[in-house]
Amino acid sequence: KIPNALWANLIRERLSNVDCIKQGWILEGFPENQEQAWMLQSSGIFPRHVVPNPVFPVEVFHTTFNWPSDPLVQQRLVKPEDLSEQEVSKKLLEYHRKFPEIFHIYQKVLKSVNADQPSVDV
Repeated sequence: KIPNALWANLIRERLSNVDCIKQGWILEGFPENQEQAWMLQSSGIFPRHVVPNPVFPVEVFHTTFNWPSDPLVQQRLVKPEDLSEQEVSKKLLEYHRKFPEIFHIYQKVLKSVNADQPSVDV
C-alpha cells in the first residue's frame, strides 16, 4: 500500500510534464477516499471535472457485443487479468461506499455521466 502523500507527490510530478499541461489529464480510480482528495488539493491539484461513476476514458471492447472490426485493433487487445465480473462488482461497491465523502470536496466540478447507454453516446 502506497501512502497518500506519496501518491499525491507522484501525481503532482507527473501532471507537471508538458504533455499533461498541453493536452490535459484524466485520473481514473483516484482519489479513492476523502483523505486522498484532500492530499491532491493540498498539493495544488484541482480537476476541472469529476465524474461520480467510473467511466472508462478509453474505448472498451466486449468480446460478444462490441468487438472491433479492424484486425489490427483485434491483435492489440488484451484481456485485463484483474477484471472478472466479481472483481468489478466488488470495486464498484467499494467505490459507491466511499464516494459520498469525496462528493463534498468536488461538488462544484461534479459532472454526471450516464454510462448505461451505448459507448458512442457516453
